[in-house]
Amino acid sequence: MSSSQHRDLGMNRPITRRDFLNGASLAVAGSLLPPGLIASAAPAEYAINEGASPYPPLLTGMRGSHPGSFEVAHQVRDGEQGVFRNVEDTHESYDLVVVGAGISGLAAAYFFRKQAGPEAKILILDNHDDFGGHAKRNEFQYEGRTLVDLGGKEFIESPSTYPPEAAALLKELGIDVSLSEKVFDRDLYRSLDLRGGIFFDKETFGTDRLVTGDRRVPESDRAYGYQNLPGELATLAGDRDQVRAYMQRTPLNERAKQEIVKLFCEPADYLPGKALSEKIQTLSNVSYLYFLTDLVKVHPDVVQFFRTWQTSYQGIAIDSTIALHAEYSGLPGLRGMGLGSRFEYQGRAYREDFHFPDGNASLARLLVRALVPRVAPGKDMNDIVTARFDYSHLDEASSRVRIRLSSTAVNVRHIGDPASSNDVAITYVNSGQARRVRARSCVLACYNAIIPQLCPEIPRPQKDALSNAIRTPLVSTSVLIRNWRSFHTLGLKSAYCPGMYHCGLRLTYPVSIGNYRCPRSPDEPMLVHLYRIPIDQSLPAYEQASAGKYELLSTSFETFEREIRSQLGRVLSAGGFDPARDIEAITVNRWPHGYASPHDPDSTLHSWNRDSWPEDERHWVKGRTRLGRIAIANSDAAASAMSESAIAQAHRAVGELM
Repeated sequence: MSSSQHRDLGMNRPITRRDFLNGASLAVAGSLLPPGLIASAAPAEYAINEGASPYPPLLTGMRGSHPGSFEVAHQVRDGEQGVFRNVEDTHESYDLVVVGAGISGLAAAYFFRKQAGPEAKILILDNHDDFGGHAKRNEFQYEGRTLVDLGGKEFIESPSTYPPEAAALLKELGIDVSLSEKVFDRDLYRSLDLRGGIFFDKETFGTDRLVTGDRRVPESDRAYGYQNLPGELATLAGDRDQVRAYMQRTPLNERAKQEIVKLFCEPADYLPGKALSEKIQTLSNVSYLYFLTDLVKVHPDVVQFFRTWQTSYQGIAIDSTIALHAEYSGLPGLRGMGLGSRFEYQGRAYREDFHFPDGNASLARLLVRALVPRVAPGKDMNDIVTARFDYSHLDEASSRVRIRLSSTAVNVRHIGDPASSNDVAITYVNSGQARRVRARSCVLACYNAIIPQLCPEIPRPQKDALSNAIRTPLVSTSVLIRNWRSFHTLGLKSAYCPGMYHCGLRLTYPVSIGNYRCPRSPDEPMLVHLYRIPIDQSLPAYEQASAGKYELLSTSFETFEREIRSQLGRVLSAGGFDPARDIEAITVNRWPHGYASPHDPDSTLHSWNRDSWPEDERHWVKGRTRLGRIAIANSDAAASAMSESAIAQAHRAVGELM
């Protein structure tokens, strides 16, 4: 990139302290990357808002798995036992130690205290500098105003389907999900004539072109998600003229336009003459990509159009999506196959979903406040968003529940025979020093794949099951802009970008709760959210996650910033957006270990339908088996990335220990 292009994008603006270099983190992280990636490994930038206090939600730059949060765990993974030599015995003793301060770990502490009583002594360890795991809060202070966004987990999805223990927890924390429509202003963007759009980039489609939805068409509730224009097309599948009119505005090949219209609006049987059982068998074992290329035989533009259709929501592209399940994601083409309604996209009540402005970070904050009341004022969901947390109260000696951040567990073992032992020793590293505490019980609420190295006494078959856990990497980015006039000018609230670095972008959800008010005028500052799923579709599904993880850990913040500025500049240019002038701050939440799923190591496909797996092949069930005084609770234990699954697993684990 030339110096003039660099300036045009605003890369020279001091929005973050990119000049800060964590040399130690770089040296450790670089040594853990494969040789081919070491040369490309960039500095571990760690930028913060200028003048901000040491308050983790305000940190900008590289967040999520930030520098300093993963290096020790990688040493444990690689068998470097030196990380816990010269262990200092703290002589601390607890009723319960939880490894991991994500939703599952916090819920485990909550359930344990509820059963054991308020006098129970609990310690929660986490390798990050903030609690919540993927339920991360991104906070910005700008012109005297506080704006918040999500850094990972988005919302409480379909709470009416929550298991009883998870539904009860929400109620006890003061979350009234029936107020979803009150806090989420579904009319705001519609009242401003803002709709979804698709941005076609010149590298993939031959020209840069933004095509927005037709404002004359009533927007369906089902189409509200960030990729809402694709959702709108699926909703309009019965109106051939509407879909055709939209496709004619795109730069796609004429044949591709006709084929997309046909997929949406003209049901056809692409396995003619096959019995229903044969169709189900075939479509269960091929990807949606195979369905398009080998059964429908579409133009390459059609493949590019659908390639990342649902990656932000499911973490996979069409090469890993089982063809039989495509309709669940709104991917067209199967409605004429005679499969019956049970295989079609059922839709769900988006209006039931409950959103906090900072995503499920508010759920984590409510749990922390319930466990450590001194950390923040307030009593329910209405004051949690604006409550200022005092992190100095998280790990006080006088507290019955303590949360110790920047502390990576490196060894968990029973003192004596696991079958009869009454105590567990937990060793962790904080600021380079290994320390040991004891507990009557321990819940491992961390990533399944690290548990075999963390807890060597686990039997080999269980270690193998735990090692099968694979998470899809993802990047969830928040960008503070001076105003959102460009979106208003373009009539745009979100854009699906099938060929670009980030698969989509959207204005932050219009949520107001308590004293927090979302931006309502295009002249106000606004947060824009972008998603990236680092997927190399030339690799099998089981290799994509590993490759994506290494990509994230070797990509510098400068690279992310350049791509963000370039993409926003291109998508919004016709609306007058200037990335050098309009971008005020960037927070990149990288999650090398993102979505949990029921991954099959012997398949090239991802199956999100856990209930369809034979019981003896459910590695996540085998992996979560309790060992003595050690139980396992995390989203991997349910093979599900949903918050209710994390809560349910915490409840199960505590029940086993009690």
